[in-house]
This record gives sequence, structure tokens and C-alpha cells, in this order.
Amino acid sequence: MKKAAVIIGLVVISVSSCTSFFPVQEPPIYTPLPLTMTPDPCGPESISAEIEMIRGSLNEFQEVAFIATNTPRESLISPVMMLEEIRQNLISLVVPECVQDLKQGYSDYTASLLRYFSKLMNKSAAKIADIDLQNSETLWKIVETEYENVITNARLEFQPLTGTESVLLKEAEFGAIAINDGDKSVNVRAQPDLDAKIVSSLEPGVQAMVVGRTEKGDWIRVYVLGIYGWLFSETITLNVDMEKVVVVNPTP
Repeated sequence: MKKAAVIIGLVVISVSSCTSFFPVQEPPIYTPLPLTMTPDPCGPESISAEIEMIRGSLNEFQEVAFIATNTPRESLISPVMMLEEIRQNLISLVVPECVQDLKQGYSDYTASLLRYFSKLMNKSAAKIADIDLQNSETLWKIVETEYENVITNARLEFQPLTGTESVLLKEAEFGAIAINDGDKSVNVRAQPDLDAKIVSSLEPGVQAMVVGRTEKGDWIRVYVLGIYGWLFSETITLNVDMEKVVVVNPTP
């Protein structure tokens, strides 16, 4: 019995020793890799640069178009070439899907105005040029709508587009001028409302091209320093009778 007990003890010690030399393997623990965040192609960080380029290009296009409107027919070739260059630079810009409608609206609008100016240079086609001018009015409203949609969806800070409906370019031809003959600057507002956003100012002695008025004549639509806006009529002086200024509807 003693011999058997000794043998059993040796076996137990041997097994214990083996266990200590060969530990039980624990199952591996898999740690998932951190997820890689894919930037939103339509997020503010992704499209802010493209939007600023489009806005800047549209503003530049409108300013040159304004100059072209007051350029004699025989000298139109220079501003028209400038307009085409501005247009081509922007439509070659690669933009994400969410900006495509704005880019297309930009392309359609600028093409319509280019057709208008091109027809003005051709005496035989000048009589039908107004069709393109009228079309550009509608196309400009599409540009404004698409611009606001992109800005809103991307949660970018809203910066108004320079310019207004293309018909105002034609209305500017009658040559009315608003003059700040006071000693204080006058606010130019986005809408004909004293609570509307201030988009520019008319400094003392500075003049602005008049492009229209409200039906009551209490607000004057002007183009000043590359910006279209509204002046409260009591704060400025016109070089023509109010009745000679065409009535225009405020841009929504």
C-alpha cells in the first residue's frame, strides 16, 4: 500500500510539473481596428473652396457684364472675351455631385448673357438679342436658388451673390444716378426694408447707378462698388425725376 501511495504521489507531482511547463493557451482576443472616417464630399470643409470660387467668379462676371452693357457695340469684343474667359475657367472646375446643379446653372446663365452680347455686336441679330436677355433673368434666379440650397445644406456662412436679375443690366442704360449729397454714409440694404441686411454703403459725395425703384418710390435699387442693393430714397438725391425710374420687384 505504501508503495502504491508513493507511486500515485509521484504521478500527481509529475502531472503538476508538466502543467506548469506547458500553460494552457488562452483563446486570442481580437481588437477591432478603429474605423476610418471618410470625409463628406459635400461637407463644409470639402466644398467651401469651390463655393467661394464660384461666388467670386459670378461676381466678377456680373461686374464685367455691367461694363459691357455700357460699352458701344463696336467695342464690345473686349469685354465679351473677358466674359468668356471667366466662364470657361469656372465650368472647368471639378465639383462634387451636390454642387453640380449650381455649376450647371452658372454655365447656363453666363452662356445666355454671352449670346446676348454677341448678338448685339451683329446688327442683323441685334433685334432678337432681347430674348437671351430675358432668358438670363430666369436663369439667374435658378443660380440664386441653387446657391442658397448648397450653402444651407453644407451649413456654410451665407455670402450674398453680387448682382441681380440680368434685366437690370438693360434697365441701367437710362443713366439715372443716386447721389449721397449729405455728410454721412448711407446704408445699402439687401431688400427694401430698414431691417434688411446692410450689404454696402454709399459714402458722402459718392454716386451709384440706379437700376430701378419700388412702386411707391420709397426705395431705390442701385449698383455700387460691385454690389446691388436698395437705398432709402429719403437719404439720397436723384439726377432725374422719380417717375423716369423703372419699377422693379425686390429679389426674394
